Amino acid sequence: MKTLILSASTGGGHNRASNALKAYIKSQDSDAVVEIVDTLKYCSSILDKTVTVGYKTLAKKAPDLYGTFYKRADKESPISDLVHSVMTQFAKKLLPLIEDEKPDIVVTCHPFASSMMSILKEAYKIDVPVISIITDYMPHRAYIGDHIDAYITASKDTADNLSSKYKVDPHRIFPLGMPIFESFYHKNENRCKETYQRLGFSSSKPTVLVMAGSFGVTDILKIYENLVEIDVDYQIIVITGKNQKLYDAFEKLLNRSINEFETSDYSTLFSELSDANIAKLIYEHSEQLRHELSSKLTKTFRRSTDKTKPTKLFYFVDNVEDYMHISDLIITKPGGLTTSESLACALPMAVFKAFPGQEAQNADFLVDKNAAIVLEKGEKGAQQIKELLSNPQLLSDMKESCAECAQLHSSERIYSLMKDIVKFNNQL
Repeated sequence: MKTLILSASTGGGHNRASNALKAYIKSQDSDAVVEIVDTLKYCSSILDKTVTVGYKTLAKKAPDLYGTFYKRADKESPISDLVHSVMTQFAKKLLPLIEDEKPDIVVTCHPFASSMMSILKEAYKIDVPVISIITDYMPHRAYIGDHIDAYITASKDTADNLSSKYKVDPHRIFPLGMPIFESFYHKNENRCKETYQRLGFSSSKPTVLVMAGSFGVTDILKIYENLVEIDVDYQIIVITGKNQKLYDAFEKLLNRSINEFETSDYSTLFSELSDANIAKLIYEHSEQLRHELSSKLTKTFRRSTDKTKPTKLFYFVDNVEDYMHISDLIITKPGGLTTSESLACALPMAVFKAFPGQEAQNADFLVDKNAAIVLEKGEKGAQQIKELLSNPQLLSDMKESCAECAQLHSSERIYSLMKDIVKFNNQL
């Protein structure tokens, strides 16, 4: 079976879901052909930069504006009409890919890819079946198309919403969960013991995992200082992802001989610009620009506490499940894939207040299911963590709720559905 997976780079979750599904398919059939294509990049570099840079910039710098756009695009409005018009314009650019690859099935892991494939099937009578994977806990109008053969949802609640709000035929909706790597489902006690030993941590103490890569440097350093002030004996794992400035700042913070140091977010600034390489070149060769940016972006961070907790700091890791399996609580943003991975590990979440849109909807879902709390700012947030760590029963109840929400072996079930759909399509 030849599978074409259409993803996009507006956040890491879409690509992570795509890679997890590909990995599972290849583990079951080494001869299977699975190709992942970044839909927006393939269609147009301008479209890709507009969407991805626009998403990152609005979500971080103008969250209320992003939330308004998101909500208006989710109902019949000039904005949703505009989105559909743009998708129609660029959908035909996908046609050569479909004609050249001749896939047996197309799986979309992004709403725009889903919309484009539905438009293509109608306009060009393409008979390839299309499965749309909704990578958040509440759907959005952009996913919906008359010619999508099946929708995969993260939960039954998502499926019910898709049917009631968007009038999608329930027979086309399958609440199988988001595709995640199988290793998240399997907690191996021997491997957990090895992880504790490698970290130099005690298995008898609570462990808090902080996924910090998408936050500003100063903000997360202050959060960490509030956490170490908590009068509870516990240990902390911090993963900064590919945020080098944050990792460097954390190293200085953990170095007890340094009481103050400069921080900056230049890498974050450049990553939000469509011509990042040009911006860096100008910065490196313009003394005036360097001076102006330094005065605006460089800050002096002064240590505010002498208290400590056992802490292990990591940059990017490809075995985050090892750290999830030994943790009692994760502090993170409520992205669709991270939350699905946490649920699979039965790991309660303390989620930062999300920007309006899909993350806020994810947070609402998790809180409603008693799988997460929304973390307040400053000392109030630290007190929330203290309350959880001081009350094992609260954490135990949340772990049970996480386990109940988890969709076990989602990739396996999605692959089974894919094969059934391809078989049915070949019989037509």
